[in-house]
Amino acid sequence: MAIKIKDIRSQIIHYESIDSTNLEAHRYLEKNSVSNPTWLIAEQQTSGRGRMGSSWVSTKGNLFATLIYPIVWDLKILPMLSCLVALAIHETISFYINSTNKIKIKWPNDILVNNAKISGVLIENVLSGKKKYSIIGIGINVVSSPQLAGYETSYINQYLNDKTNVSKVFLNLKNNLEDKLNNYSEVNIDEIRLEMLSKSWKFNEKIEFISNSLSGSGIFEGISDNYEILIRTDTDQIKLNSGELKLIRK
Repeated sequence: MAIKIKDIRSQIIHYESIDSTNLEAHRYLEKNSVSNPTWLIAEQQTSGRGRMGSSWVSTKGNLFATLIYPIVWDLKILPMLSCLVALAIHETISFYINSTNKIKIKWPNDILVNNAKISGVLIENVLSGKKKYSIIGIGINVVSSPQLAGYETSYINQYLNDKTNVSKVFLNLKNNLEDKLNNYSEVNIDEIRLEMLSKSWKFNEKIEFISNSLSGSGIFEGISDNYEILIRTDTDQIKLNSGELKLIRK
């Protein structure tokens, strides 16, 4: 059962348990017209989803939220939305974890703390007819993180003496992301890209990647206007988007 709580700028719908907040966002849009930002948050997910078909382990006490946001900007800047979301999450996590820890954005939108994943994002866009929405799914480990073989993870309270909770983290994220989205336009794309590069994992360093089942390596040189990663290989500079590329974290 969903509990609706309205505030001035947006609506929040809370679920005790659900399969996936992103899946619910699609179902919600089939039945409702959304004119204001609408958040769906769950205490627990039974089938959490990540990028490229991966699953998201959804333990109670962590943050599982999806924002339905009406697209009011020019569609040509839609690819940079992933960057904007990553910056909002980075800002949120940096509020709790001090600068002695290395907090980085692993392109396109994972957040790492000391090279261990603490947050992930799944963005899906609805662009049919008059309905144009971004469905922005966000997971943040707050009180725990999954133990995965060969894959480091972390959570916010791991770094805190004075522990926080998922409600506080959500409100912080909500304010940060809505503020950035409310000011999102073609005018500030260059500023967004520069901020992203300043916080990027392995920027100007060698990275290894898998693209369309092929592996490669090169220097992470930059980000295009379409939020493609620019990689300098031994023979050329290549440009890849998030749908065809996975960076290898070691």
